[in-house]
Amino acid sequence: MVVKILVPTAGPEPAQRNASRIVRIAKNFNAKLVVVHIRDQGETRGEGDQALDIFSRLAVEHGVEHELVSAIGEISSTIIGQAKFHEVDIIIMGATEGRGVAGWIMDRIMSSIDIPVLILPWTKN
Repeated sequence: MVVKILVPTAGPEPAQRNASRIVRIAKNFNAKLVVVHIRDQGETRGEGDQALDIFSRLAVEHGVEHELVSAIGEISSTIIGQAKFHEVDIIIMGATEGRGVAGWIMDRIMSSIDIPVLILPWTKN
């Protein structure tokens, strides 16, 4: 059985900050990454594509199986839906500076599913 990790990404800056740590985790556990960027209805694909490209490049470099998903919808419900659809074993998310909306999203996800959620600490590069 292959372990599957869902990784929601919020754009190129957070992807740059977290991708290498997440890819290393996946490699250490011989896991498959499912990287998802969720955008609003009117949002262009540019930044989301950049974030997905960052993960893809590192996954290829490290020989980590991965799938890239571009989705449209409300953030927390789309993450929950993607986690269930892909039957992932864990969700790994990077924390953001401050709590605000990101904290609300994490709280909503963690209280809505029985899939473990790992929050990486926020770090500056």
